[in-house]
Amino acid sequence: MAESHTHKIALTRYGIAEVMKWCVKLNHKNIPGTDAPAFKRMQAELDTIPKAADYFTLDLFWKKPVTIEFTDEEIHTVDRCLYDNPNAESNQNPAIRYRFWVDCNAKDKK
Repeated sequence: MAESHTHKIALTRYGIAEVMKWCVKLNHKNIPGTDAPAFKRMQAELDTIPKAADYFTLDLFWKKPVTIEFTDEEIHTVDRCLYDNPNAESNQNPAIRYRFWVDCNAKDKK
């Protein structure tokens, strides 16, 4: 088995919300692995949204970059979710997908 590496990827919370939309909300458990630690960390970031906040505070919240550490396998899962799920619904692939185009050892497991 190939050695697994980790990759630190900076995403805004807007980007995290987009990833979570395609990987969890619209995935319907078609692609396994969306319960991995990186996905839990992304959800935890979204859960920190200020409950009662003005526009300026919310704007800062959503635009703030957050660095998440992903394993090769988690990156592979995100890439599959951002490619397979939009295509299944005849939607354009989300632009956030390019953030996950890193050199990793994850192999396609079909």
